[in-house]
Amino acid sequence: MPDAPTPEITDVPTEGEADDRPSGRRRLALTAAAAFTVITFGLYIYAFFFYDPGLLIDELADRTFPNAAEKVCAAADAQLQRLPVSNTSRTADERAAVVEQANNILQDMVTQLRPLVPQGQGQVTTGVDEWVSDWERYLQDRVAYADGLRGDPDTRFVERRKGNRQISLAIDSFAQVNRMDSCTTPGDVG
Repeated sequence: MPDAPTPEITDVPTEGEADDRPSGRRRLALTAAAAFTVITFGLYIYAFFFYDPGLLIDELADRTFPNAAEKVCAAADAQLQRLPVSNTSRTADERAAVVEQANNILQDMVTQLRPLVPQGQGQVTTGVDEWVSDWERYLQDRVAYADGLRGDPDTRFVERRKGNRQISLAIDSFAQVNRMDSCTTPGDVG
């Protein structure tokens, strides 16, 4: 009988030797980890160098109104800062008097803001006009609060809602998005 050919032996690890080749699961895990790393870094690179968020909701592209409004509001804020802190008043009547002084300053501010509303710009005009109107409604709530203090020292400030939140939050949100920090509502009656 002729000698049978000896089968070729591939590198089969012997007992005690470990197989250095990754198993299927390990190879899959390494591939997934590499893909995750590439995707994560890719998203960061995109976010930092290529993504343009555009304008935020309620942000005005034309800075004319926000710049003019900030000047008006900053002057009013400077006047408000000179008033005593209303919640340190000894009596409800004293507190009502301080709130009324603040209301007069804020009313003057809103009166100055009204003619600054851009005209003929569609949604921009509507949005800015609504914001100034929100200020007017907020001031009505402040006036009611001061009047209430004169009759009942336990009167609490209650502001109307816009949608599902207090109107002051809508006012503040618009002011902050448009970088009009002085145009946020004062925290003197809450």
